[in-house]
Amino acid sequence: MSEAVLSFEGARERFADELERRLHAAIVGEGVLFDAARYHLETGGKRLRALLPPWLAHNLGGHAEDALDLGVALELVHNGTLVHDDLQDGDVQRRGRPTVWSRYGMPQAVNVGTALLLLGIAQVLRSAVGPRVIADVNLAILRVVEGQALEFELSLDPHPTPDKWRRMAEGKTGALFGACFLAGARAAGRDDEDCDAMQALGRELGVFFQLQDDLLDLVGDKGREVPATDIAEGKISWPVAWVAERAAPLERERLMAIVRAPRAETSRAMVTEALAILDATGALAACAQATAAMAERLEHAPLAHAMPGLVARVLAPVAHAIP
Repeated sequence: MSEAVLSFEGARERFADELERRLHAAIVGEGVLFDAARYHLETGGKRLRALLPPWLAHNLGGHAEDALDLGVALELVHNGTLVHDDLQDGDVQRRGRPTVWSRYGMPQAVNVGTALLLLGIAQVLRSAVGPRVIADVNLAILRVVEGQALEFELSLDPHPTPDKWRRMAEGKTGALFGACFLAGARAAGRDDEDCDAMQALGRELGVFFQLQDDLLDLVGDKGREVPATDIAEGKISWPVAWVAERAAPLERERLMAIVRAPRAETSRAMVTEALAILDATGALAACAQATAAMAERLEHAPLAHAMPGLVARVLAPVAHAIP
């Protein structure tokens, strides 16, 4: 049995340096492929998916060291999806630095993202628990890709709704969080029932994370070149889906016209107008309320004691907008 429950900050203090070391050590090789992969990692990030498996393993009564390679693996997978996501969305900056595709070109970004996914799978199998989670990790990757495909489909859907948005978010964001939670539970030696419950909790946390991210794009700072880039990219975020389902025809039609305009033709004035519509129709308030309600459910979920403070941490960037 491990020692007392660790806070998120305590886990980060204890494991972050070793996770970072292993993360960079996993990218071995010379040439543009590996140089670009290392460049992407240097853009930083929360390394949340890396930390979750060892942190949860510890708090579920196991040994964090048994889950370090799993954390590295899932962080590599996550970063592979980010490289592809930046390319597909046309984002030219990530955390203030040029994205991989904008620096190395579109074809190389496809290669780099794919390489990071494969490196992640290889890292799973370096863990003693790897054989017990590899199928779930592969399925999670497939569901992330499916979620990305659904995001594009949603952007063309004549009748987007929050329910359709949720299906997309369950794959794009929820699946990998679910794999992180499952990995921690498996490393702790938990039984199948607890592992299933942890995976379900992780998936729900991932949907919450995406909901918060949609709100953050509109009311905070995501480290991109300008605010509200989701609107310019044509994404159907939760607030946009809410307007499409519930707002009066005039507001709905104007907002959707802005969101679906070609990115090169979407001016800042149009984005500002879209933000005004989201505010005036109550979509921003509804999103804030939905985020707060989801946070409350997660805080009181079974096995939530294994992730003390995590919900509040995810909520922090948009806390100023929560009633």
